[in-house]
Formats: sequence, C-alpha cells, structure tokens
Amino acid sequence: MELYQLKLFVDLAEKKNFTQVANENYVTQAAVTLQIRKLESELGVPLFHRTTRAVTLLEAGNRLLPYATNMLKLSDEAKEAVRETKMEVSGLVRVASVHSVGLYELPTYIKKFLQKFPHVNLRIEYRTSDDIYRELLAGDIDVGIVAYPTEMSRIECRDFSTDDLVIVCMKDHPFAKKKYVELSEMAGQNFVQFTEETPTRRATDAVLSENGVTVNVRTECDNIEVLKQMIEIGYGIALLPRNSLTNNDRERGLRLIDLKDIKIERPLGILLLKNAPRFKAMRAFVDTLVPRVPETPAS
Repeated sequence: MELYQLKLFVDLAEKKNFTQVANENYVTQAAVTLQIRKLESELGVPLFHRTTRAVTLLEAGNRLLPYATNMLKLSDEAKEAVRETKMEVSGLVRVASVHSVGLYELPTYIKKFLQKFPHVNLRIEYRTSDDIYRELLAGDIDVGIVAYPTEMSRIECRDFSTDDLVIVCMKDHPFAKKKYVELSEMAGQNFVQFTEETPTRRATDAVLSENGVTVNVRTECDNIEVLKQMIEIGYGIALLPRNSLTNNDRERGLRLIDLKDIKIERPLGILLLKNAPRFKAMRAFVDTLVPRVPETPAS
C-alpha cells in the first residue's frame, strides 16, 4: 500500500465522489479509479460499492478507514518531526477560528507571524465553536480560537484576549443619538442574534434574562458579517463585539453605543489538543498569539 493510494481512499470515503476527489488532488478521475483498483487488488477485496449516483464503503473499506487515516496522520507527524531538525521554522499550521475573532482580532497577529516565519504555511478556516472543538478532537486542526473557551479532558485552554459586547444599530435608530444606553431600554427592541448554540448568544441571553429584559429576536445567524447586514437593512439591533465594527461599517451607517449600567466581557481563548505533538511552527504561532513570559531566575 502506498500513502498516495491511502490518501485517495480516505478522500473518496469522505467525499463519496470520484470527480471531486480528482479535482482536489489535481489528477484525472481515471487516475483516482486506477489507484483505488490497485489498492483493492493488493488487498484482494473490494473497498467501495459503486453506482452511477453514489460511492459507499463496503465492510472491508470501513475496516481499513481508521487505519488509513492514522497512517496518513503518522506520516504527516513524521515529516514534521524531521523538519524540526532544521533551523528554520516551516511546515503547515492548521487554525480554525470563530468568525468574530478570526476576522477582527487575528489579522494583526497573522501579519506579524508570517513576516517573522515566511516559510510556514498558515491555513485559517472559520467555523462555529462546536465544529472547532470537534475538529480539534478529530485531529483535523492544530489550533482553535473561540469565545468563552471550555476546558475538556483532552483539550487545553489558554487565555488569548478579552473583548466586550456593545449595542450596534443603524444611524437612524433612536439609540444612535445616545452615548450610553441602559440595559432596560433594550426591552421590546427588535433584535438580530447569534444562533442559540453559539456561546456568545448563550452569554447575552443569560445577561438579558438575569436583568428581566425581553427582546424580539427577528433573525438568528452564526456569521457576524450577516448579522451586520441584517442591522443595515433595518431588521433590528444587536449586541456585538466592540472590535467587530470597522470603519467600513461606520461608513455604511452602523453605530456603536456602550451599555451604561453593565459591561458584558467576552473571554477569548486558544484551544490545543492535550498530549498531541506540537511542532516548531505550531508553537511559534501560539507564542505569537500569547507570548511566553520568561521565567524569573531564582535569587
């Protein structure tokens, strides 16, 4: 068995489409078919059930899949381990962040990191919090960045930063004329919110509930840019991270107003898989986000 064959096998098991696997691996569909047939011939059993509409794993394929996935992972780790012997920092760092952090908090850090380590390939993807925890546990990403981080038995959390939530509305909204708004004034307001499974939504719901404030949630979305568009077309107001309001948003008429009687702080954290290899490039990226404090020599 060759690693290339195993990669095509794993990709096909996931995508269930020869054409898509061929495109993503920059080969022809015939080449994918040939390699899968060679793998099946070597093993002496068919791995997939093929029809004109679908490709599904047979029992032999299901048994091979976890081994193939692990072999590819070990191969990647071996490559990184060898690269560690070089002086320069290189390799791939896979990062997943929630939109509200990745779009507004990370760019400065990413620029600094890539200027210092130009040989590192940095893959940034935007996911929901639940997806980030799931992908980290599955080994699909190296670093996760979320709001309201939660420590788990296999996941380590490191403090990254803290932001606060503010009211965002359009310039023609009555709140836009005020410097501060009390939380009670939000009662009955049309609201656009993050979806209920989002940690930021759960936190804002808790604050509103504890203070006896009920709002009219008109729409929900896990993408902060879509929420700002909903505000712009007059769907309602929102509680959003302060740093999410850009100069371009202000030019489009969005306004930021502070809460007068309460400050809703939102902790941001870095997620790492415990007891997993942490190669030089990955450590360098995490250190860029949260510089290590030098140990004080004993006196």
